Amino acid sequence: MQGLNVTENGIWYLRECFANYTGPCAYFMLFAAALVYICIKGTKREKQIFVPCSVFLLLTVYNPVSPVILDRFFDVNSEYYRFFWLLPVIVLVPYLMTKLIVTAKDKNTGAVTAVIIAAILLVSGRFVYADGIELAGNIYKMPPELMEVSEMIHDDSASAYPKAMLEYEYNMQMRQYDPKILLTVDREEYMYAVTSQYTDEMLSDETHPQYKLLAAVAQYREIDKDELTDALEATKTQYVVLNSGHPRIGLFKDAGLTEAGRTGGHVVLKYDIKEPYEFELVDYSVVY
Repeated sequence: MQGLNVTENGIWYLRECFANYTGPCAYFMLFAAALVYICIKGTKREKQIFVPCSVFLLLTVYNPVSPVILDRFFDVNSEYYRFFWLLPVIVLVPYLMTKLIVTAKDKNTGAVTAVIIAAILLVSGRFVYADGIELAGNIYKMPPELMEVSEMIHDDSASAYPKAMLEYEYNMQMRQYDPKILLTVDREEYMYAVTSQYTDEMLSDETHPQYKLLAAVAQYREIDKDELTDALEATKTQYVVLNSGHPRIGLFKDAGLTEAGRTGGHVVLKYDIKEPYEFELVDYSVVY
């Protein structure tokens, strides 16, 4: 789960994961209540469908001890815990609520049941428009400034697929908006950089030059300018995009990067690669 760490949170890691997705974990509590109802008053077929898989989930992925144990063998911090979408959680609650309304003795009872269920859902959740309705400014649902940065890079670059190092939010959004801009670091590497500090040993690892770039961009660390240019050269990074108040803009300029342009809140820095390369798409038409 992004921003969470099993080592720091221990058995509360699971609760924090739920809280990030569902607020006060109310939906999971509704699932638990629905499961108890099925166990007590459900039909034989309902018990066969919902009970075995729910018990399995409760003993494994919903067991708060599981993340702690799994972290000893797998890096669960680098993945999202997508428990909210696991069946039968998203199926059981609406199924049971619908059943209670449809199987009511009469229309009046069904109407009262529907009102009670609606009230439970409203009280146990957070209104989706609680902060108002914000209409998208474009069909891509992306910040206009991000689109401006993308256009600026393409206009400046002679390459059809320029490579760029962007700060965290833009790095995550650019991968969705413009596939023609190659990213120096992937999502997992960036997530590590914003949640953990690089050790001196990691920064000295010549096989991962992107660590130095992440240390400067994501962790605001002072990196030797020669090592910075070596990292840019090794990763073939042509552009670095930072917000206009970033504390390491001067460092990149001292390393030889020039300003290719500015937007309202960001600066686009350009690095002239000593040994240019041209990225080519794989031609799958010749694959046999």
